[in-house]
Amino acid sequence: MNVTKLLKKEMKLETNLSIYCWLLCLFGFYFIPRYPVYIGCFYLTLAVMMTFSLNQVSHGIMYTVLLPVRKIDTVKARFLYCGLIELAFVPSAIIAAVVRHFCNYPLNPAGIDINVAYFGLQFIILAVFNYIFLGGVYKNPLKPGIRFLLGAIAYFVLYAVVEIPIWIHRAGNDFSLGAYLDMMDFAGQLKQIPVLAGGIIIWSLSWLITFKRAAKQFEKYDM
Repeated sequence: MNVTKLLKKEMKLETNLSIYCWLLCLFGFYFIPRYPVYIGCFYLTLAVMMTFSLNQVSHGIMYTVLLPVRKIDTVKARFLYCGLIELAFVPSAIIAAVVRHFCNYPLNPAGIDINVAYFGLQFIILAVFNYIFLGGVYKNPLKPGIRFLLGAIAYFVLYAVVEIPIWIHRAGNDFSLGAYLDMMDFAGQLKQIPVLAGGIIIWSLSWLITFKRAAKQFEKYDM
């Protein structure tokens, strides 16, 4: 059984209604006035965590390792599945940004709005969450709670860190980084492309590093 078939198994057997609910929450939170846009994406991390917590009921990992597959391939399929879940924020945010623009939706006073810099910074936050959660959960994949708590704490700490420059700028202080991240005009967002590129690179590389770490842990895990 190759990784593609294992990925299909993940999508068919490890997906339940709650994951779709978190995805809907992600999209809906982009339209809540005066609400940080980073909070909506946190629900994607809940969806990722649910893929592990459901194993306590479905015994999905136990079933998978009984198949004629390598342990490393089961980790690879799960990582691909979790990556697809996280990438859902990209089309959701783009659609939300287009709708907000044509409906003359007010700019978000709670922090960064949906601009090019937001995408890059969101990728970085997810990369750190992945390293903490996915990079440690395979020590005992049937008990993901503690690892998720640590990942969630890191998520919100980073959310505050990347918002601080904007909060300082909007408070009336001349803070160039905050002004740079807060730009919403076309020319300004073109200048934010390095943030987007950096975020994508960090997110992509984090998967490779985290995967190697998780694969080693799962090889040592005694089912």
